[in-house]
Amino acid sequence: MPEKLNQEDDAKLKKGVCPKCGSTHFVEGPSGGEATNIACEQGHRFWFAPPFTSEYQGTIRVEREGDMLKAWF
Repeated sequence: MPEKLNQEDDAKLKKGVCPKCGSTHFVEGPSGGEATNIACEQGHRFWFAPPFTSEYQGTIRVEREGDMLKAWF
């Protein structure tokens, strides 16, 4: 179940820091309109659409392939 981030966590995400684990490495997923699904390297998934408040959507599988991240949205 998606949960809206609080103001502090939303600000962290908009600065490129995962509010759940502190990671600064993200992979983009499906997008539409102004919204993009993103996940950090630890698998924390977010609905991201600045200037709107981001939503945490749980965890997904993310693997590293060399210098790249691959996620299963």
